[in-house]
Amino acid sequence: MKKLVTTLSSVALLFVGAITLSGCGGSNSSSSDSIISVYGCEPQQTLVPGNTNETCGGNIINELYDALITYDTDGKVQNEIAESITPSDENKVYDVKIKSGLTFDNGEAITSDSFIKSWNYTAADENAQSNQSFFELIKGYDEVSKENSKVNELSGLQKISDTEFKIELTESSITFPMRLGYSAFYPLPVSAFDANGKLDPNFGEHPIGNGPYKFEAWNHDQDVKLVKSDTYKGDRPSKNAGLDYKIYTGGTEAAYADVQSGALDVLDTVPQTQNKTFQNDPQVQPVIEPSPVYQGLEIPDNLPHFGYDEEGQLRRAAISMAIDRPTIIANIVDGLADVPAGFSPNNPRISGAKAEVKGNDVLKFNSNEAKQKWEQADAISKFDNPHLDIYFNADGGAKSLLEAVANSIKTSLGIESSVKAIPDFKTLLNKEAEHQMDGAFRMGWQPDYPSVENYLQPLYTTNAAKTGSNYSGFANKDFDDLLLKGAAASSIDEANDYFTQAQEFLMKYLPCFPIYDRKQNGVSAIGVKGLTFDWKSMPVYTDITKG
Repeated sequence: MKKLVTTLSSVALLFVGAITLSGCGGSNSSSSDSIISVYGCEPQQTLVPGNTNETCGGNIINELYDALITYDTDGKVQNEIAESITPSDENKVYDVKIKSGLTFDNGEAITSDSFIKSWNYTAADENAQSNQSFFELIKGYDEVSKENSKVNELSGLQKISDTEFKIELTESSITFPMRLGYSAFYPLPVSAFDANGKLDPNFGEHPIGNGPYKFEAWNHDQDVKLVKSDTYKGDRPSKNAGLDYKIYTGGTEAAYADVQSGALDVLDTVPQTQNKTFQNDPQVQPVIEPSPVYQGLEIPDNLPHFGYDEEGQLRRAAISMAIDRPTIIANIVDGLADVPAGFSPNNPRISGAKAEVKGNDVLKFNSNEAKQKWEQADAISKFDNPHLDIYFNADGGAKSLLEAVANSIKTSLGIESSVKAIPDFKTLLNKEAEHQMDGAFRMGWQPDYPSVENYLQPLYTTNAAKTGSNYSGFANKDFDDLLLKGAAASSIDEANDYFTQAQEFLMKYLPCFPIYDRKQNGVSAIGVKGLTFDWKSMPVYTDITKG
């Protein structure tokens, strides 16, 4: 989620006529022999792209695979495996031609089947993949995604040759090609599937990729080791010999101490306890950059008194307005964040980002109005259990933030609110996905592709409540329709207008309470070179060297 975009003009150019953008070109500069040790956390699932929609696993998968398209550090879209992606006049059929001569780590050629088999597997209901909803626009999705469906192939995927295939959508979508760099759309080797299209059950423990790194080992709850691929021909060759993801289970404080001592090379997020000091710490090298990531709070709709009816809307608005965001930002993250304007950060790298979204008064601290709305809700149905638990993952370092949120709610509304720890991120996500939460819970979002659409579709649409990241239970046809109209727009500007309307629509229901838009900060050990962050606030691992 895990998980900074292009200007509108360059995005618009992408979808006019055939997409034949040239690659950025890989550098063949000298490579370090060093393995770079980086902060990691235990993936929720095994390392299968279609079943990974959280940062612990996603960060690793993104280094193991290349997609049809990629994004540069500023979020500009360019072809990667694709030679061209040509849309029909109505942006409903896309003809994809792929480059020849590219292979997976096992030597198997990347062909049209590498994409078609992978996508069919992820979309089919019988495989229960967490990224299933990303294929909802492709023709045939309604059939393959039905519960107990006997259909397991998308009718909208047509193989023309080993290097060409067509994608037919059910609705026009000008933004669809932009999605194709997300991990759900990564290719998988055909040899990983059996005759019935089933993926080898051991694949996720020993993935075979096509990216700048190849998988070496996964020692659960300890580390994941990747080594530089010696067959890689893409546009982001590694300057180091590999990555060692050290898995930390007790938060980021221990990782920070390891960077100070030189036992860890890269930490991509500074613990809150070090916010005041890390920029002047002589034992680390600090980096601060803009970020497309936000931190928020969600309350599931099945929690009594917090549905999306009139009472629930009043209570949600009251909770949101009870949160003193400016004080929290000043005291907890030491100013390394901004008050949110909407449901996506105001970041120039995100297409469609806005500095103000109509109706966002509910995101602004107003203790008196919060109390009034709470009392109005009580007049409809008395809050019979005046206590609100807020859950967080103990390995994520969010305790002090959520304690401040709970205290703000308590002070403004006069109800008891306290935080409760869940051991790790994996366990928290599993409980959220299974709708087992009996209180509010911490959430954060790292975009999958550089568009405001990605802050909306996977989190709040009706389909995403089934297989995506919609853990709030929000489902509204009018909201879904706004996103469909945006996708069917004739230009990126028009699409973004619909996405803005969709954000305005959410202000009424508040399935999520954005708390702050964070600034990306990280540190590297002394002697490490080249740490920078890309458009989605991930380290550009291939550029890091040491020694």
